[in-house]
Amino acid sequence: MRSVLRAFREEVSGALRDPGALLVLVGAIALYAFFYPTPYRREVLKEVPIAVVDLDRTPLSRQLVRFADAHELVRVAAHAGSLAQAEALVRDGKAGGVLGIPEGFEREVKRGAPATVGVLADATYFLVYRQVLTGLAESVGTLSAGIEIRRLTAQGMPEAKARSFRDPVPLVSRPLFNPAEGYATYVVPPVLILILQQTLLIGIGLRGPADLGRLGSGPLVARAAASVTGRTLAFVALYLVHALFYFGVVARLFDFPVRGSAAAAAGLVLPFLLATSFLGLALSVLFRRREAAIQTLLFTSLPAIFLAGFSWPPAALPAWLRFASQAIPSTSAIPALLRVNQAGASLAHVRHELALLWGLAVVFFVLAVLAQAGREAAVRRQYRAATKP
Repeated sequence: MRSVLRAFREEVSGALRDPGALLVLVGAIALYAFFYPTPYRREVLKEVPIAVVDLDRTPLSRQLVRFADAHELVRVAAHAGSLAQAEALVRDGKAGGVLGIPEGFEREVKRGAPATVGVLADATYFLVYRQVLTGLAESVGTLSAGIEIRRLTAQGMPEAKARSFRDPVPLVSRPLFNPAEGYATYVVPPVLILILQQTLLIGIGLRGPADLGRLGSGPLVARAAASVTGRTLAFVALYLVHALFYFGVVARLFDFPVRGSAAAAAGLVLPFLLATSFLGLALSVLFRRREAAIQTLLFTSLPAIFLAGFSWPPAALPAWLRFASQAIPSTSAIPALLRVNQAGASLAHVRHELALLWGLAVVFFVLAVLAQAGREAAVRRQYRAATKP
């Protein structure tokens, strides 16, 4: 126990004297807490600029344009004389989509013939594409419903019955766990978990492996286990505070849904941080230079994002890649923490991910101890070889 406490104290004091490690372990956490969520504060992308090509120029076509401009998702930013001019506005980034109304639009509607309205949207940015399609489809739907209701009432049908006839099976939808259907609620919490993981791994890599000789005498593996345990306690204690700050303070500051209990969230965060710390200590043996730790672990950030399951469904990954991704703590932590924190799930609902995180913690602890002991044994052999007469 004394060796564990000594390793804990030495790690804390060493980190406090290490500006590079402090910048990653504390500074980056504070910076990302406000820098990353701020651009998504509006949650839902609204008032995407669109260009209108009205070749009909009739009261009905102008009414459709007014409906589109009144919709919260889009706004009419420009009028173009042709589709080519409108597409040029999209290419120049001045519009996210185009509403095209053909000549003869009102005439065809009055005849009862199908009238086509064209919608072009910039699909290079999927969020803009979706908002333009949704906003213009709902605007056209509103106009179509009004035309149909007027036609039915003109035939003598009561207005209430005409509305019911126009929409005999209304759809009532309710988004669960993300009531605003916000992009920030979807993307920011998983990225905050990844930030905790990657900054912890990089910070441990910067600190490097421990000198087991400072823990006194005794079996090498026992001293390595004491070092790994003590150092991990230091990192986990710090990152439990960071996790509380992220999912308690930052989540409420930016109005992210928080429905789960603090106890359930802590029950998941603890094995996640343990697994990440043990993994970092096992990997730290590989880095002979601090720069190598930063370069290598930054390189793993993008794969961690792709394999985390929120940018692409895990079921769509190849089986071998899905299996390999389970070795990354965030792969299990992200879906479990989101279900606990935002959906109000209990630990029983995420028992599979919880068991996997504890399993990773045990495996990485063993690897970290063996790696630290192996490094110390190699250093001893090199020293004896160098001093041998």
